Amino acid sequence: MASQNGITASTTTVAVQPTTGDGPTEPHRIKSKFNPSAKPFIMQRASKQPVKPSSGAPSAKLPNRAANDAQQDQDREDGIAYIGPTRLPVSTRVWNAISSYSLDEIGTTACCPSAPTRPAGMPVARKQQPPPQPAVVYQLRPVCQVAGPTPQLLMPSHPFGPTVLPNGIIQLQLRDSVVVDLTLDGSIRVYNGRQNIAIAISSNGIAAAMNHPNGIIFQHGPRVDIMAYDAKRQNSYIRFAKMWSKGISLTSDGCALIYLVDSAGTRTTSDMLNMDLDTDYVQQVFYNGIVCGTQQLAALGQVCQSSSFQLGDDSSIQYHVNGFRISQSGDGLVKIYRSNNRCTIRTSPLNGCATLTTPLLHCTASLGATSHLFVRREERRMHFDGATFIVRNAGHSAGFDEHNQLRVY
Repeated sequence: MASQNGITASTTTVAVQPTTGDGPTEPHRIKSKFNPSAKPFIMQRASKQPVKPSSGAPSAKLPNRAANDAQQDQDREDGIAYIGPTRLPVSTRVWNAISSYSLDEIGTTACCPSAPTRPAGMPVARKQQPPPQPAVVYQLRPVCQVAGPTPQLLMPSHPFGPTVLPNGIIQLQLRDSVVVDLTLDGSIRVYNGRQNIAIAISSNGIAAAMNHPNGIIFQHGPRVDIMAYDAKRQNSYIRFAKMWSKGISLTSDGCALIYLVDSAGTRTTSDMLNMDLDTDYVQQVFYNGIVCGTQQLAALGQVCQSSSFQLGDDSSIQYHVNGFRISQSGDGLVKIYRSNNRCTIRTSPLNGCATLTTPLLHCTASLGATSHLFVRREERRMHFDGATFIVRNAGHSAGFDEHNQLRVY
């Protein structure tokens, strides 16, 4: 200890041993547990200001000014900084020497740009992963979109009953894949999905059509076009007939001539049979002479609201919709009657039978043990049993046998 002019300068020497950890260690320090609730401790370093020399001391012992500044910079670099929420004391010199890039970034980056000097005591800013975004569900949209608001379906007040489709059709779905379509004008169409049978009657009753596995029947006015073929595929013959004002014309796909059966008998004729097998005659009859669309939804909704139904004890159900009485028995047989009882439709999903009756036509078909197709208009008749095709008019009969040869009876 030295004293000069009342000023006392003290010098403290602390022996520091080399350490292997992060930051310096003080010698002979007693280990203790870290108390996070304690106040942070800031180490006060001893003053390293040079002692003023006495007047008798030689001038050569005065420290160099440049060495003094370097020593102060080193002391400033060797300061203690506290980082993290636990206020961990670290050496600023060691901390500033740590790279700001992670090992993964150093390994994957070929050339890392020089990072700016980080202030002492500032922790490294790590790149945080963005929080996981919720999965986005995309819905497919149709390519063609209808302009304007889509009309809502008018559902009935009771669980069973007719519904109004957006195209202006009243639809009634029954059991065993039987669907009944009606229009406001009075046309009706029945589709038996299990047996692939379709029947339609126009609103005025002058047109009717049936599409059956045994053939196609198309009646429009006084003319009836018939096409018959074997649904059991025991032969590949297709027979055609036409009932018109002169009689019945008939032919076959393997026959080059067309025959006419009239009051004079059976003879050849130059008449043509032009029945298109690719045409949907049931749909033509159903939409014949009617107006359907979204402009009639209000009136169709009133029809559905005024409809009624009854449940029978034998598991049958009966509907009254737009002047039609529609009933289905327990075995699936569907019967449809118009209020005047002049139009009748029957079909069964079990044996594939179908019946169509109007003031101008009566026809039946079946796929059961007696598979057949029968058509009658006034005194003209046609019967087909899968093998033989026979027509009768004015007391004369003719047709094709099982070998597709013409027979006159």
